[in-house]
Amino acid sequence: MNFNPIPCHEALQPFIRNYWLLSAQCTATGTQQIFSNGATSLHFYLSQAVRLVDIPHTSKTTEPQDRMYRTALNRHDIGCMGVVTEEGPLEIFGVEFVPFCARMFFHFDATSPHIMPEDTDDEEFLAVSNAIHSAASDEERKTLLDDFFCKRLSEIPADDINLERMNDVFQQIVPTDGSVAHPPVGHEEFSPNDLASTACLSQKQFTRVFNKYVGMNPKTYLRLLRFNKALMELRKNAAKVKEDSASMTEVAWSCGYYDLAHMTSDFRSLSGYSPSEMLAAGAKLTETFGSQFSGLMKKKIKIENVI
Repeated sequence: MNFNPIPCHEALQPFIRNYWLLSAQCTATGTQQIFSNGATSLHFYLSQAVRLVDIPHTSKTTEPQDRMYRTALNRHDIGCMGVVTEEGPLEIFGVEFVPFCARMFFHFDATSPHIMPEDTDDEEFLAVSNAIHSAASDEERKTLLDDFFCKRLSEIPADDINLERMNDVFQQIVPTDGSVAHPPVGHEEFSPNDLASTACLSQKQFTRVFNKYVGMNPKTYLRLLRFNKALMELRKNAAKVKEDSASMTEVAWSCGYYDLAHMTSDFRSLSGYSPSEMLAAGAKLTETFGSQFSGLMKKKIKIENVI
């Protein structure tokens, strides 16, 4: 399996982390698991249509499980997404948004966690999706997406105060080193109240704004961050944890969980695995908050005339 990040247009980098291409050869029908990092992503399934399922199967959507996707805007407010593929080549061209920026480019409400262009009245989205699938090269796909997103960026009001507020919040909770930030004293995660204070909004106002930009409430997002940090810590310290069960408790505590039981419960809820089962299965992260996180908007950024 090959995973190659592709830089987007410079003007888009405060809002889009990167484009990427995943290539693999599937030897049989199977499910690729993608653990959510809380950021919406756009996937173009180039070589074959796929089925998308939520793992564990806790989604309230009535979406038929046999629906086939060629393009999907995936709202990652779930713990784990399964991509069901058939035998043969698998190529996915993806767009990874900065967590609070996807809804700057797409303006529709939906209850499904997986949205196809055909589900919307967005003709430009449908047109660029068709063009991506018809493109002859990844460079052409990059150009098509750059043009699409730069045009949308030019249509966004430059004085969006809530966008600035969200930037302040995300600089606090997702530092550039990829870790989940904690208050100076103690090991508890930020609370929604802390983030509302950073945004200079009441908790009710902040929850509304956060939902608008991120697609989930602040508590759910912080939970996903904590889960991702714990997952990375487990992988980094796998040998030590397997030999010393107390190390698992240390990971739980260092990531903001009250105790190991709470971390285990969260892992089962979000991934279907306990932490020890995750290690035993050798499950790997498909995408995490890494050192190249590009979600730091520049203050008073000029977004006019970027095409």
